[in-house]
Amino acid sequence: MTSEYLFELGGENKELAKIEAEELLKTEGYNPETGFEEGQIVIIKTSQKLALNTIRRLGMTKRVSRIIHSSEEKDIGKVIEQLPTLDLGKNSFAIRQIRRNVISERKIAIKIGRKIPIENEIALDNPDVKILFYTGSRTIISILEENSTTAYKSCLEHHVRYRPYFSPISIHPRIARSMVNLANCSPNDTVLDPFCGTGGILIEAADMGMKVKGMDLLEKMVVNSKGNLEHFGLEGKIKKGDVKESKNQSFEAIVTDPPYGIASSTGGEKISELLQRTMTIFSEAMEKGKRIVMAISNPELIQTTNFKKIYQFEWYIHKSLTRYIMVLEKN
Repeated sequence: MTSEYLFELGGENKELAKIEAEELLKTEGYNPETGFEEGQIVIIKTSQKLALNTIRRLGMTKRVSRIIHSSEEKDIGKVIEQLPTLDLGKNSFAIRQIRRNVISERKIAIKIGRKIPIENEIALDNPDVKILFYTGSRTIISILEENSTTAYKSCLEHHVRYRPYFSPISIHPRIARSMVNLANCSPNDTVLDPFCGTGGILIEAADMGMKVKGMDLLEKMVVNSKGNLEHFGLEGKIKKGDVKESKNQSFEAIVTDPPYGIASSTGGEKISELLQRTMTIFSEAMEKGKRIVMAISNPELIQTTNFKKIYQFEWYIHKSLTRYIMVLEKN
């Protein structure tokens, strides 16, 4: 049975957020079809109801709610008139507007409230479910279940400021999580990061129930990665080693943030030479159809005929640094 969901995307990078959601849903067998888009709002139709564990994996989506009515009619009063009585079970509820100060939230809440049985209690502070309404070029009414939260906020608990070991250039948890979700991996699959640094990518993958393996040229980073994973109650296999060790590992995908200019982190090897050697190693280590998701400062440094580029996203950090998220698939 198909369902429609309203995805409220984060503002960091809308395209990355949307593709993360689509790729995750494809991986988990939901056959997603993206429809209406406006601002940070996207409607995605799925072949079945979304599991809470799938929703909780999302790093770049703020909220996911199940659509109960969607109409091109802009008069929300007329839309509400078309609504049948809403069956919320025994759940308490609150009614909220997605875009604040567009119309009177209180007036619309009263009208929607008339479609809810009197037995259901109003709980403004801690409801079991929220009835959400969106008004734009389309009017959408949806239900947000109590436990259907994404990782948009919770993954910030893994931010560098909360880790015992950190690097100022560590990848942001939301970006790291989205990269893992672009890699076509499910829980219990193995993700390899051959440039693991302090373990930011491994933390997000392990938090989603994946097996993680990491390597780094520096013993200090190996210790740091192990310490950070342990700090969050997560497990992984981390060892000191060069990227060439990737050929001796079994894994479903590589998700990594290679060094980009610090000589100590590359053993003195030029970045261009390191990346050229890395792509040769990856092509030998990976089977057809497997993916690499990589954060890199200059995509022109990735030259290979053994992989096809599926996606590329710009990730602006500050005026002197833009990273690119590249998704590559083995031919």
